[in-house]
Amino acid sequence: MKVLIVEDDVAIRKGLESAVRDLGSQPKSVGTVGEATRAVEEFDPDVLIVDVHLPDGDGIEVLRAAREARPDRDGIVLTGQASIDSAVEALRAGASDYLMKPLRPAQLEVVFQRLTARRTLESEVETLRAELQETGKLGELIGKSVSMVKVFDTVRRVARSNAPVLITGQSGTGKEVVARTIHRLSRRASAPFVAFNCGAISPTLIESELFGHERGAFTGADKRRIGYFEEANGGTLLLDEITEMGAELQVKLLRVLEAKTVRRVGGAQDLRVDVRLVSATNRDPADAIQAGKLREDLYYRLNVFPIALPLLSERRDDIALLAEHFRRHIEEQEKAGVTSWDPAALHALESYGWPGNVRELRNVVHRAYVMTEGDTIRPDVLEELLPGAVRPARAEARSSRAEARPARAESKRRKR
Repeated sequence: MKVLIVEDDVAIRKGLESAVRDLGSQPKSVGTVGEATRAVEEFDPDVLIVDVHLPDGDGIEVLRAAREARPDRDGIVLTGQASIDSAVEALRAGASDYLMKPLRPAQLEVVFQRLTARRTLESEVETLRAELQETGKLGELIGKSVSMVKVFDTVRRVARSNAPVLITGQSGTGKEVVARTIHRLSRRASAPFVAFNCGAISPTLIESELFGHERGAFTGADKRRIGYFEEANGGTLLLDEITEMGAELQVKLLRVLEAKTVRRVGGAQDLRVDVRLVSATNRDPADAIQAGKLREDLYYRLNVFPIALPLLSERRDDIALLAEHFRRHIEEQEKAGVTSWDPAALHALESYGWPGNVRELRNVVHRAYVMTEGDTIRPDVLEELLPGAVRPARAEARSSRAEARPARAESKRRKR
């Protein structure tokens, strides 16, 4: 990363050069607006560190001009006399930080860590956006249908924030895949992603699983256990099937969200946690509230950013794309040489209702792969796997052949 330092005080300038070099970046320093203008063009910096007051002008204007030429540049503004007006002006010019002199190396290190993380994330997002346009993939999500493009757009936007997300959709629509993609695109991508299914464990054990417990907290607690909130600290926690959580535990979860602390079962100390919460449910939230399965106050805390996933039957344009993705993934694992689809087999997949959504499609593709002899998955393999999806196509083909037979017979009679 190339860093241009614009500072008229020679001692400060040299100190910043040394600090930037120690942080693994390439520095160049100048002392005037005129020198900075030439350096921006010749050195082409990624980051500018500019003093507000320079002998021949305003450092903020240097930053503004540099960002107009290349908007992806970052800016750090230094000043010895801070004011609200100059801070506002610096932010309007595109500065990411506004710092008082004298600047300590530790301060600059924190700023650079933040800049590096953001630039890395932006680079990955751009790569994923290009991948989406070319292949229909966004992380682990796949699809080019109108409904999924809307989901992709929401995922990209929400990933930039730390706000809670509530994902709704029937079983098998890919709620956990969406949660993982949000995590991968977020600033927390290098931290843990932890998924917990509230409906897959006894209600009496959920509190211990989520918040952990101390040794001796209950019968069988022979040692301390770290809960899922602590495991996900700094990262993302997915609470799947949130409406299966008991009402009493929902109250405790609400307190955790408000206080950002957890207390292990049997513990006496509140532990601070930094977790981005993503929740998911296959129920309609309004129905769950009406049925007493979801507290209304908790719903409003979870539903800051809602994402509703479509049924697979509502995105038929994606079925062939998904089927080929699953086939390739299975081929990479099993290497049985099943390398293609008969077009009629793909048509059969597209004509089926898919009550189990994407999960059912993945399972069917795997079974069809295993049952295939040769290199191509054919429609006859799917006949037993997809009742009603293949037979109508075959019946139509038989009907066409039956209609063709009298025509051929009539043609032969005329020739005689």
